[in-house]
Amino acid sequence: MPIVFRKSILDDIEDLLPIQRAAFQEDLEKYEDYETNPACETIEKLTENILNYHHYTILEGREIIGAIDVRGNNERMHIDKLFINPSIQNKGLGTAAMNFLEKEFPNVKLWTLYTPFLSFRNHHFYEKFGYKKTKEVKLTSKLILFKYEKSTGYIFNN
Repeated sequence: MPIVFRKSILDDIEDLLPIQRAAFQEDLEKYEDYETNPACETIEKLTENILNYHHYTILEGREIIGAIDVRGNNERMHIDKLFINPSIQNKGLGTAAMNFLEKEFPNVKLWTLYTPFLSFRNHHFYEKFGYKKTKEVKLTSKLILFKYEKSTGYIFNN
């Protein structure tokens, strides 16, 4: 079945929120970060994200299977969230999502994202796309985030 990426609409929230919660539940249990973990996101916050940022719904056929939330512009684009329904992960859907982002935003000079320090699968995944770990940020006593960056080779000023 073909994978489709389209701009999220408010009608997607009913399907997206449970998938998002399931995708980030393991991290919530591991790190007990109830302030920033996407598993705790409210309908109101997801609505705000869809209305204010580059938010894409991922569909397999007609079924919503995940989403991508990116923020920024051609100077810097931050991948805030990329998630796929846990029941269908490890089938190349994350790779398809990353390829979609790079095609959708071909002129971005610097891509950034954060991922938990113990999320080794995520580290490998993003490094496969050329991301490099640049920083560690301690959020709580249990949670350290690794910042990853990917420069596209364009020159930019900080």
